[in-house]
Amino acid sequence: MTEFTPAIYGAAPKDLGLIELDTSEMMFWLYAPIKVPGMWMETPPKQLEKYDRLLDEVRFDVIDTYGEKRWTDSYVYLSVKILHVTPDAPGNRPGWHSDGFLTDDLNYIWADRNPTEFLVTKDRELLSFVADHTASIAQMNWVSAVQLAGERREHAKVNHLYRLDQTVIHRVSLNVESGKRAFIKVSVSDKPYVQLGNSINHDLPEHERPSVERQAERNCPQGNK
Repeated sequence: MTEFTPAIYGAAPKDLGLIELDTSEMMFWLYAPIKVPGMWMETPPKQLEKYDRLLDEVRFDVIDTYGEKRWTDSYVYLSVKILHVTPDAPGNRPGWHSDGFLTDDLNYIWADRNPTEFLVTKDRELLSFVADHTASIAQMNWVSAVQLAGERREHAKVNHLYRLDQTVIHRVSLNVESGKRAFIKVSVSDKPYVQLGNSINHDLPEHERPSVERQAERNCPQGNK
């Protein structure tokens, strides 16, 4: 029997407000671990300590919204991509998708150019997707193009921090202006992210090293161990 996830997709993200950050240095960090369960404060690599203000906002939001235990029991990861982007290389994989699909993960995103686009539906009960990371991507893109042509397409505001859970369908902007773009994401999860290619935080030896092979298609950050 085909298994379907709950029909709760198409929610709007939570706008946590404007944050001005230093994005002058080009860099690429992918899911760098900055906290493991049992820790209260984050331990980012020294190069990323300049983003402590954003991390403070994430910590406060998780605790205020979900409680202290959710924060204390979680792994936390920091991704920072400050790259030159073009319409052919927008800096993130294109296409509609859901971060943390089939999980309770939280993802906080921030960008200073070409902000993320969200698909916000009027009747969320219309949306159900097969519980498969690859097949669901095809469904999300088909549904967004065919069934939901009249729904609201909302762009994030630049320099604003947004909270996303798995119900928020989004994609990298199609209106890409060439130039240096900063994209920052903080991921909060109850499981470790250990896919090969993830950044290693040598200041946090408590986190296990990446070991799971990365697939050619979209990957679930939690991987399969």
